[in-house]
Parts: sequence; structure tokens; C-alpha cells
Amino acid sequence: MNKRLVVGLMLLTSASLRAEFSLWDEAQTGSDLQRQLQAQQIQTVQAGQQSFLTLSLPAMTPFVKGTVILLPDWSQHAASPKAIDYLRQLLPDHGWNTVSMMPPPATVTLSPEDLTLYQQQLLNRMQAVMSNAEKTPGAIIVIAAGHCGAVLNMLYKNGDLKAPQALVLLAAAVLDPQQNELVAQAISQHQVPTLDLLLAEENSYSASSSRLRLQLVRKHVKEIYRQRLLPGTTSKNHPWLANEVIGWLRYIGY
Repeated sequence: MNKRLVVGLMLLTSASLRAEFSLWDEAQTGSDLQRQLQAQQIQTVQAGQQSFLTLSLPAMTPFVKGTVILLPDWSQHAASPKAIDYLRQLLPDHGWNTVSMMPPPATVTLSPEDLTLYQQQLLNRMQAVMSNAEKTPGAIIVIAAGHCGAVLNMLYKNGDLKAPQALVLLAAAVLDPQQNELVAQAISQHQVPTLDLLLAEENSYSASSSRLRLQLVRKHVKEIYRQRLLPGTTSKNHPWLANEVIGWLRYIGY
């Protein structure tokens, strides 16, 4: 094979692998959002030595139910068109303040060491956002997607992060079979009421572990857990997603 072609294929493969874990630049995306959105929606939050952006919208109903914190996948941003921005703008019409946050940039690998470091970075940001949300009345709900949603369960299981009143997971999984088993165990062992939405076309690891999650939930007697499997993606099923989230929150009393 031509040497240049070999080098080109190697570079393309390397770029593809990097792209999976870093689809956006946080500083550049933050600047873009500041240009595109109204200034009153954007807040800068301090987490330790770092700062990051959140996007906030107030509830548009006479009675405010509380605050929904939206945590995108680590390859997405706070206004990601894959479900996050849709829910950010929809839920205020149903009585919820929304706060969509920038996740920490993705890890380089899925090694246990990198995931542990990422877990700490996510903890710092979530603590800061939770602290602000607690200053407003009502319940706190967390909706978390992809890798961030998966890692978040470890924080709840270990008691590192104060639990919200409810948790909604959107295709939450780590793209590693062994690590994903740990995620399934964590989901079953923390007692946060959980709506587990599995999207086969978006993250096959979340769908493939659906049976294990149900088995572990029964084994550990998790009191409030609902699982839904949709053969699609969040970008294709926004109305379905809204019905599932709003319907489930009403079912558990919100």
C-alpha cells in the first residue's frame, strides 16, 4: 500500500477517535453561546479554580415546581440540539426553572484513572450548580445524558453528591463493557427515583445493559425506577421524550 495512503489512514483513524471524545471546544463554544443567546440567560459559575457557563430560564407558570438541572453528554454543550436544548426551553412552560450546564471536557481515554479524574471534575461542577439551585424554592430534578449521566450515578452511589428529588437518564452509559456494568450497579444501589431512558441507536451500551439494570434494580430493591427503551435517538423523538419526562415527573408527584 502507498506510504502516503497508510499515513493518511492512520491520521484519519486517530482524528476519528479524538472526535468521539472531544466534539467541541469549551471556550469557543462558550463564546458562541454568548453571541447567540440573550445575556440574561447566561451565568458564569465558579467551581474551585475553574469557571463554566450555565444557561438559565425561569418557569413560565404561576406556580413554580422547582428547578431542572440539565447535564449534556461530555461530547455536547449546554445548548445541544440533542434533547438538552429542547427540554431546556420546553420545561419552563410546565412550571420548571431550567439550568443547562457545560459538562467538563471529555476524557482522553476510558481508563479507570481517567474516569476517576473526570468524576471529580463533574462533582465540582455539579456541587456548584446544585448549591445555586438550592437557593430557589421547590424540587430539584437532574436530567443527565450519555457518559455524564453514567458517571453521575457513581457520585450518587458513593454519597459524594447530594441527591436530587429525581433523576432522568438519557442513554446513560460508558462505552466500555466492564465500566458499564459498574454503572448498572450504581443505578440500582442509589435510591434516587430514576427514569432510565435507553436509546438503542444513540448509545448501544445503554440499551445492551437494559436487562442487567432491571435485574440489579430488583436485587437491590430500588423503590422508584422506570425504564423505557426507544429504537431511535433523542434528535428524532423530542415529543416522545417530553411526554415520558413530564408524565413520569407527574407520576412521582411533581
